Amino acid sequence: MKAISIVLRCATMGAALLAFASVAHADEFYDACMLGNSPATDMPKTCSCMSTKIAASVRADATEALRRSYRSMSDTSKAIDPSTLPPNLMRGLQAVVLAQADCMP
Repeated sequence: MKAISIVLRCATMGAALLAFASVAHADEFYDACMLGNSPATDMPKTCSCMSTKIAASVRADATEALRRSYRSMSDTSKAIDPSTLPPNLMRGLQAVVLAQADCMP
């Protein structure tokens, strides 16, 4: 009986940690998406939608591509040139563009 209780506790803790990690990961993408945008606009809804469309396999790259894009716009007032990005960030940026197209009102 004790063994079952220990296994159940470990499984519950593992599930809770996994859920927390997923939420934290989603928040990073959302935060990168909201950079420079006012919460008073439609962007919170758009970023939430986009967050659901980004696959886990490109999520970190999409987040970094958003950050670099924001930095480029802040520093030079020009959109980022995708050809200057490494292949993984190009894929991340492509995922962002596709998600944005699906989520724009």
